[in-house]
Amino acid sequence: MKVETLQEFIDKRPQQLCKMCGKCCRVVTASVSYDELQKMALEDDKEAIDFLELFVPFESVEAAMLVDKDLVENIPDYRNRTFYTCRYLTGNLCSRYNDRLDVCKRFPSSPWAVVPPACGYHNWLLEERKNVINHVKSLKEEQLKYKRMLNTNPASKDKLEKLIEKIDMIIKIYAPYGSEKW
Repeated sequence: MKVETLQEFIDKRPQQLCKMCGKCCRVVTASVSYDELQKMALEDDKEAIDFLELFVPFESVEAAMLVDKDLVENIPDYRNRTFYTCRYLTGNLCSRYNDRLDVCKRFPSSPWAVVPPACGYHNWLLEERKNVINHVKSLKEEQLKYKRMLNTNPASKDKLEKLIEKIDMIIKIYAPYGSEKW
């Protein structure tokens, strides 16, 4: 019933997959709106502050599409998103690579990181998503087994309910990615 930590995910990333194409910096989107990012930054949210220090918004979705149409169209709700570009990207290279921020060092930091189809990490991330989905499915099967045991083993009710609750908490971690449907 283990949930992989951010650091464990980062440590296992195959760095050699990076093609140093700069696409992950050229067109970027966030999981929250630009207004929400600004609000979070005003509330001293370090990740929002770092993001806004690095990235400037494109004037429109169409402007982002001129830079990387495949990446933009790879986002399911791209018409409702703000896209950004890194202010430190020079050609395909980072002009502040040696003192880059953690958000850059950690990318991609989740199986659900958005990368263009030509990115070296694309297929690896798809495989990692499948692994998480399969893990959640197996947890759901285990949870169902414990729920059935509740009816047949009342003496272990407290222990079983705690296990069911623990599994439910893990499944909820992946709710933003659709775990309720898996």
